[in-house]
Amino acid sequence: MNWLKLKNHLDKYLPVYVILAMIAGFYVGKNVNLKPYHETLKTLNMLVVISMIYPMMINLRLGELKNSAKLGKQLAIALAMGLVISPLIMYGAIWLTELFRPVNHMLALGLLLATVVPCSSMSIAYTGFTKGNLELATIVVALSFTLAIVTVPGWLKVFASSYHVSISVWLLVKTILIVVITPMILGVLTRWYLLNKLGPEGFLRIKPAFPAISLLGMYTIVFLIFMEKAKMIASKPSIVALALVPLTLYYLIALLFMTLTDRAIGIPYKDHMAMTFTSVGKNEGTAMAIALAAGTGLMAIGPAVTPIIQLPFLVGYVKAWRGIAHFWKCKVEEKEVPTAA
Repeated sequence: MNWLKLKNHLDKYLPVYVILAMIAGFYVGKNVNLKPYHETLKTLNMLVVISMIYPMMINLRLGELKNSAKLGKQLAIALAMGLVISPLIMYGAIWLTELFRPVNHMLALGLLLATVVPCSSMSIAYTGFTKGNLELATIVVALSFTLAIVTVPGWLKVFASSYHVSISVWLLVKTILIVVITPMILGVLTRWYLLNKLGPEGFLRIKPAFPAISLLGMYTIVFLIFMEKAKMIASKPSIVALALVPLTLYYLIALLFMTLTDRAIGIPYKDHMAMTFTSVGKNEGTAMAIALAAGTGLMAIGPAVTPIIQLPFLVGYVKAWRGIAHFWKCKVEEKEVPTAA
């Protein structure tokens, strides 16, 4: 199989396959009773996420983790954006929406919860697709989940002081172990094995297979997400439509803010991509679990519909990576042009 050709095809038609996966998932979920398969689907989701992240981790050069860890400015900006500024942007987006139509208190809390949680594990894959700093993204994801043990309940207390939401610390720890640490260990071991067995040239020949497998995994997880949420979304279309407004505002503002800020302060392109996806993208699965633990279905709508907006925005940013890279390249060249004496 020509892995490079497959990888280029999947990358070229990425938006098309994502939209098809959304439509197919919604159709199946709307017409099939999934309740008997709840636990099976839960396990399948995790396996698909791992299958998507693991191939990317094979290209991870563990020796560069030390270099990424020293990027204090990049780490600080990514963590501040993901854990502090993101919830404030959503708060502002809800405020703007309420200027035209009232937003139910519990729906608003659910939307805030969707941005309070740490970054999505898919952020690592998005970073890989855009030639970003995979090592930096890995560290940001791990640190975000660790710090979220404090920031999530802290923000929930600020936004809903009259409503107590419990959070499972073990859920966050388990998520780190399953979707980040385990694939990273397996990826590093696989890379070491393949380099020793095939040599550097042989490894380069099969290297395109890894992003191709990751792309197939991403399309599958998109299908599963929309399949599982289809009936809930279809049952309350007006509430869902209202929830989409602040979500759209959030991703527009957050992506624009990160792009302009990183360019203005001189963040390198590869670091920018890692910082953007790990700070703007959110783990709606974790948010859903927290909302359900609170015992209210309305609060869970925000996290449940987040993929409808998050996926197109982040996938669109993935697809635009060449233009964004050119935007950064032009800036570097301008610096290198000597001024007239």
